[in-house]
Amino acid sequence: MITRREMIAATAALSVAPLFARAARPIKTPLMLDTKRMAIWDGPGLRTTFFVKGCPLKCIWCHNPESLKVEREWARFKHLCRNCAKCTMDEATCPTRALKLYGKPMNIDDIVAKALEDKPFYDKSGGGVTLSGGEPLFFWEWAAKLFAALKKAGLHTCLDTSLYAPKAAIDAMLPVTDMWLADYKAHDDEKHKRYTGVSNVAIKRNLERLVSEKVKLEVRCLSVPGCTDGKDLADRHKYLKSLGIEDKAIVDLEYHDYARSKYLALGMVDTMPPKRR
Repeated sequence: MITRREMIAATAALSVAPLFARAARPIKTPLMLDTKRMAIWDGPGLRTTFFVKGCPLKCIWCHNPESLKVEREWARFKHLCRNCAKCTMDEATCPTRALKLYGKPMNIDDIVAKALEDKPFYDKSGGGVTLSGGEPLFFWEWAAKLFAALKKAGLHTCLDTSLYAPKAAIDAMLPVTDMWLADYKAHDDEKHKRYTGVSNVAIKRNLERLVSEKVKLEVRCLSVPGCTDGKDLADRHKYLKSLGIEDKAIVDLEYHDYARSKYLALGMVDTMPPKRR
């Protein structure tokens, strides 16, 4: 059973170490957030998507705030909580499921075994396994080992990433990644810094590298009202097309603010911009 002291410690703020300093990164093996089976939006065919916990970006519109920190953390959804006289402090026995523990260990063998349970569906639909997050390339050494194991098992691999990563990460992932799902969050670098906390210089460099390698690529452009809509969205499209990326490989995503309850449950400041109704 998790103690109250552990819960407080698990929800403490974590400063993300510099991305490119390997020794400074908090951990190389991520905790896992979730497993989504029969996913249809995370690459071709029916897929199993595994979500890692930890991200070097701090997007103000993040719809998975539980994925930002690398450490485990508890969430308490107040609208479900009955304020029991004695809290179970346990996700499995909470009578109203008001408690949620984000971040659980899962080794590579277990991930491959879980993915293989749905192999008949992949074979029929042209699907496979997608790694998402958080940011998988924050743990690129581990991600490369996982994808190598998935490829050995005969499974199609797809990486959902911001592409904020060192060159070594791209080098490691290229031989074992069948398809890349890249998020291009803002074209203007100052906007990118303001809204995500990091520059997009490395992201553009890695995007251009993928194009030069002629990988299977889909680029996703989220349009956030008052932040990255209008001109910035148009500039992103113009830039992507200048690289030779076809229209069908550029996907515009609609912004939503459904994650506000997660910010509240995690005790985080809600930074999500308002959605225009």
